[in-house]
Amino acid sequence: MIEVLALASAVSTIAGSISNAVKAGKDAGSLMPAFGKLAKLEADINIAESGRHKGPLGRLSSTEEEGFAIAQAKMKHKECMDELRSVTRLYGPAGMWDQVVFEQAAARKRQKEALEAEADRRDRIFYTLTIVGAVIVFSIGASVLVWGAAVLAQNQ
Repeated sequence: MIEVLALASAVSTIAGSISNAVKAGKDAGSLMPAFGKLAKLEADINIAESGRHKGPLGRLSSTEEEGFAIAQAKMKHKECMDELRSVTRLYGPAGMWDQVVFEQAAARKRQKEALEAEADRRDRIFYTLTIVGAVIVFSIGASVLVWGAAVLAQNQ
C-alpha cells in the first residue's frame, strides 16, 4: 500500500541525501541504490495518480487531500530531479547523470510492473470473491424459493 501523504517528504529526503553525497565526492556506483529508491518513489507517485494504489472499493472514495498530496509529490519530484541533474553534472564524474537516467528508467519500469501486477492481483481477488458471493447468494435464494414453493404446494 502506498502512503500518499508521505511521498513528497520521502522524495525530498532521498534527493537531499543524494545531493549531499554527490557534493562530497561519492562515486556513482555507491549512489545507485539511492537513485533506485527515488525511481521507486516516482513509480509510486504514478500509480497513486492513476488510482491503482487502492482496492476497487477504495477508489470510490478519493479525497481532495489525497489529490493535492499526489500533486505535491509530483512537483517535489520534478524539483528534486532538476536539482540532482545540475548537482551531478557540476560535482559528479563525467557521464554520471546519463548513467543515473538509464538505471532509473530500468528501476522505474520494474517497480511499475510490480505495482501493476499487485493491483491486478488484488482486483482479481476482489472480483472473484464478488462473483463467488453473488453465486452463493443466488443459490441460497433459489433454494429458499424452491423450498417455499414446495411448502406452499404441500399446504394446498
